[in-house]
Amino acid sequence: MTTVLHPEAHGAAAGGDADRLPSEPPAPDPGESMVSRLSARFGVAFAVSQLTVMVAMAVFVLPHGGAPDDPALERGRHVLDAATAYRIGNYVFMAAGVLLLGFLGVVHQRLRRADASGVLSAVALGSGALLALIWPFAGALHDVALEAASAGADVRTLAGWDSVAPFSLAFSALVRLFFVGAIVIGLRLSGTAPRLQRLGLALLPLSLVGSATLLSDAFFPVLAVSTLGHELWVGAVAWHWLRRS
Repeated sequence: MTTVLHPEAHGAAAGGDADRLPSEPPAPDPGESMVSRLSARFGVAFAVSQLTVMVAMAVFVLPHGGAPDDPALERGRHVLDAATAYRIGNYVFMAAGVLLLGFLGVVHQRLRRADASGVLSAVALGSGALLALIWPFAGALHDVALEAASAGADVRTLAGWDSVAPFSLAFSALVRLFFVGAIVIGLRLSGTAPRLQRLGLALLPLSLVGSATLLSDAFFPVLAVSTLGHELWVGAVAWHWLRRS
């Protein structure tokens, strides 16, 4: 049996295949772009808010507690007298900290593009969620101590509760290693922001050393520097992604 090929049909099929061969990338979804930009803005807002709150607490709230070497009873009374200022400061501090949760959306999106396996995005989401909880939760714990002292508990305990913030921050520095590390690897895989890659790598040993504040307060200056660097770095990464989205 002889099969007759019709030139018109063959040409149409070939033309159809030719039309499909150039795989053009899909047009970006305007809705997705808008949401990713909003998430990146949360990262910028987190950095700005954290820095603002830290300065405000150091200037307007913490001086009410007196000097660290004051007697515990005196410090506790000073803190209790300024309980309203501490509660307001704790609330603003917690609100600024949880802004990081909004930034995790674009972190997931960008790392998922860089690593199709989803490993990096999973690590970043888990560690980022813990970062948004551990240090800000210190404000809630301090509120509990204020409430107990207001109800008649020994005010000297308030002097000891001042350590809950640096200890929580030191613990969060360990979690920070995974968050920063995942983003740095994602940036490296995507071949973007080499300067942010190097700065992120520099934050890792600083954060590790700063976490030793759990062992000795002599490491607190390193913890403070690494925390300041982390917040600036998160803001810079968010701004970088905001410009590229």
